[in-house]
Amino acid sequence: MKLYLKLGAMVAVLIILLTVWVPNMIVDSALAKGVESTIGGTSVKDLEGGDIENALQEAINIWRDAPVSVEGANITISLDPKLFVFDVESSIAEYHSLTDKSWFAFWKQEQAVHIPLHVEVDDQVKKQLEATGVWEVDATLNAISTQVSYLKSQKITATVADTHLIEAERLALSIEKIPTNAIGVDKLMNTLNDSIILPGEPFSFLTTIEEQYDEANSEAINFLASMLYHTALQTEYEISERHSQEEKPNYLQQGLDARINRALDKDLQFVNRSDQSNKLKLTVEGDSLKVELLAQKKEKEISVRVSKDKIIQPRVIIRYSNDLPVGSEEVLQKGQEGVRVEVYRSVLENGNTTEELVSRDYYPPVNKIIVKSSRQPVVPENSNEKVGTSDSSDPDLNMDLDGDGLPDTHSENEKSVNNAANNNKDTSANTSKDPNDPEIVYGYYDKGGNFVQTSP
Repeated sequence: MKLYLKLGAMVAVLIILLTVWVPNMIVDSALAKGVESTIGGTSVKDLEGGDIENALQEAINIWRDAPVSVEGANITISLDPKLFVFDVESSIAEYHSLTDKSWFAFWKQEQAVHIPLHVEVDDQVKKQLEATGVWEVDATLNAISTQVSYLKSQKITATVADTHLIEAERLALSIEKIPTNAIGVDKLMNTLNDSIILPGEPFSFLTTIEEQYDEANSEAINFLASMLYHTALQTEYEISERHSQEEKPNYLQQGLDARINRALDKDLQFVNRSDQSNKLKLTVEGDSLKVELLAQKKEKEISVRVSKDKIIQPRVIIRYSNDLPVGSEEVLQKGQEGVRVEVYRSVLENGNTTEELVSRDYYPPVNKIIVKSSRQPVVPENSNEKVGTSDSSDPDLNMDLDGDGLPDTHSENEKSVNNAANNNKDTSANTSKDPNDPEIVYGYYDKGGNFVQTSP
């Protein structure tokens, strides 16, 4: 009997030892395999107490170095990281509640947990989301909160609502034939089409087409920019940057064109000063491009007026060549008048009309260049006839060396008078007077840069 009692006691002790040793072996095995828990995406393995808080705070500070980017429906907004407030203490408390074991549960295997950081979102974030007018605010806000709670830095995709709501009325329209030498218009169109112009947000043409800039030539880029500028002029948009092409384009009127050059930092920028979002639509109809700005409601009537206040006549420049037959001449370059234009925008609201000057541009004239033969006819030695009409016996004195179209022996006054007469007779330049601009002044610029007025 005593032997059985001893054996029973030994078995009991062995069972107790196995109960203590086996769970510890399992826990040690789990730790050896590297069970790794995270809070907000930050590893807290082997950290205790203040070390966890320090690790989380360091991760938050790194995350705050870049803004939170949200995009959808061709809209991208940046949110200030300071608008998100993290509750580190509550996050750590939740972590401990999930991982700490009671003394009587020492045999339970350690489990890895992955929890988000507790974060509060400032009301300003919701206001920015609402300002887009095309995003579902609550759904987008939830997506932002989820990504921020794990300190993710990727762009957040907004939940887009039905954008057809802002296509109810047309605010502006521009239709022009696509230039034959414009390459890449289709690629620029696809980028600009369906863009949402937010209230108060600056719109940059260069920024919008940045990835497609090298896929189009300058003619296509300037054409699209001009069409967009003409459309924006028909709204209350504030034009913050625009550059003239300084030469008459094959589309639109002078004063309605725009020039883009990334190397020279020349951009087209404007701001939507209304309280509603607008949608940009670009479509091709036949060989023409149609650009529209749409909105939920058209509140004001806006018109654009282009006025010419000065017509600058081209000069006639005569050059001489020994390659032409005696007495012959050729037109090397046709002349084209220059012009100074002013663009005005009128706004009709509640029966009252206000007009503002938007821009004033100068398009220099293109001089007419004529090449004449420098050869002189052969005169018999016994002939007493004089060649030419000049009183001077030296034909070299009748040469035009300074390229102003007059013999160099003439006085400056004679040159000015004769130049004006020649220019007025130049049928290659269109100097027709616009009946809507009764104050047009005709003339030319002399060598000193002075404007000399002439009769139309």
